[in-house]
Amino acid sequence: MKILVIGAGVAGLSTTAHLQRAGHSVTLLERAPEFRTSGSPIDVRGDTLDMVKALGLYDQLKADEIRTSADSVFVDDDGDRVAVMSTHYLNDSDDDIEIARPDLMRILAGALAPDTDLRFSTTVTAIADGPDKVHVVLSDGTEDDYDVVVGADGVHSLTRSLVFGPEPDYVRFLGAYIFLAPVGPPADGQPSYLHLAPGRMLGLLQTPYTELIGGYVRSPQLTIDYRDPAAVREAIRGIFAGDERWRTQELVERMLESSGLYFDECAQTYMDTWSKGHVVLVGDAAHCASPLAGRGTSLGISAGRFLTDALAAHPGDLAAAFAEYEQRQRPYVERAQAHVAGSIDRNIPATAEAVEAQHEWLRQQEASRV
Repeated sequence: MKILVIGAGVAGLSTTAHLQRAGHSVTLLERAPEFRTSGSPIDVRGDTLDMVKALGLYDQLKADEIRTSADSVFVDDDGDRVAVMSTHYLNDSDDDIEIARPDLMRILAGALAPDTDLRFSTTVTAIADGPDKVHVVLSDGTEDDYDVVVGADGVHSLTRSLVFGPEPDYVRFLGAYIFLAPVGPPADGQPSYLHLAPGRMLGLLQTPYTELIGGYVRSPQLTIDYRDPAAVREAIRGIFAGDERWRTQELVERMLESSGLYFDECAQTYMDTWSKGHVVLVGDAAHCASPLAGRGTSLGISAGRFLTDALAAHPGDLAAAFAEYEQRQRPYVERAQAHVAGSIDRNIPATAEAVEAQHEWLRQQEASRV
């Protein structure tokens, strides 16, 4: 089939690679001028490892595996050590892989066919479904017909808005924001540092490629344009105004100077169905669990695999194929989304008492590993 995939993040790359292996002709769009590679290390978990093995990518992921989270040091308001965090207890299995985002994106992009029609700085402006094909108009002015359109364009999916309706109908704000900015090369030999205060987490994070400042903050929903750098910076300054704990003001100023500053809602996507006619959604566009779940990468990879398998199992019957894809993917999604309520309380304790309780839990976790 002739298929258009919109969005070249993890879900879009995984879906494209799986579809190409199954013999489909795929065009891949990405609205940004290049792949997004900035961000903290991410995890490939559980059953998804078998899926990357099927793509022939497991050995590459394993070769680039990192363990940066194993020496993340929590500090108190004065910068004194509270505990060292290990993420081993979060894993689905001992085989789970933590990998730097640039490495994962490079590996997934390398899995695409050499002649892939990959168009950067391009997205959709109109989608018109018909009885046999779906007609698409692109931002570069071109038009074409496809057998299937796959929306893999994230929690703020334009595909979803064009086909299913406005974002507020499907996206639930969780009362928190994520922020992240690359601020320079990694500091050799230094651990990552994390600081908890009521309603927020702030971290200075070391990865193989860069030093990052980032974290989470509880907040009412803001009425700003997240694509407006000035508005985002003003919002962050307001959030941290007057906070003199630890190194907060120093790190916030460094973060605001970064050209790669990322700031967005922590949100989840809930839909009764992920398909309509010849259009189907994968990844965060369909079922975002939020960054707090730590499972978005795995869900993006599994969505591509299950969708491809379902299309092969039901040739000529998209309704049956999309139904099977949803039936296989939803249990993974429901587990990930249910995990987030506890994750918010762990990562962003709301009160001073909750911060101290989390510190004590971290001490106990560390002591149990001695």
